[in-house]
Amino acid sequence: MKLFIKLFLLTIIDFIIIWFWVKSNDPDPSVSIALVIVIPVVIIINLIIALIFYFAKREHSKLFVINSFISAVLMYFLFINGIERHQELRYESWKFVENDTVFEITHFKLENTFSISESTNPGSSTSFLDGKFCRKKDGFYLTTDSTEYRIKKEYLYGFRNSTDSIKLTKVE
Repeated sequence: MKLFIKLFLLTIIDFIIIWFWVKSNDPDPSVSIALVIVIPVVIIINLIIALIFYFAKREHSKLFVINSFISAVLMYFLFINGIERHQELRYESWKFVENDTVFEITHFKLENTFSISESTNPGSSTSFLDGKFCRKKDGFYLTTDSTEYRIKKEYLYGFRNSTDSIKLTKVE
């Protein structure tokens, strides 16, 4: 039972350290390949600590061997969560389909801009409209030099003509 309590406390410490490290690095999807490096590093660090304790206090050695696997799992999930948090803070998107074409509206939160792209084939898309994104009480306003669209309660208004209302699907 004593081992379980020590392992639990060590897991909490690992969680805090890894969480702060991931939060400070704010990983974006382009660095997801770093998991191939950081997970083995976490395992190796714990195994080195286990080796040191093997010669100093053997009862702690077993603790760090077990913790090497726990901390690797924590690193994986917290790193993936950090990537998702990065995306949620910067982007939001909606999709809709019209005449076998998938349209996607992307809101770039930091710049308060938007982009609309279309795709007729899976895996390829073309951006055809960019503009300002404005949030107001009754919804979102998307404006360009010559057009204005509105998103209200997950519906897009004014896409093809001023009376259109198209149901949007939020992209997660």
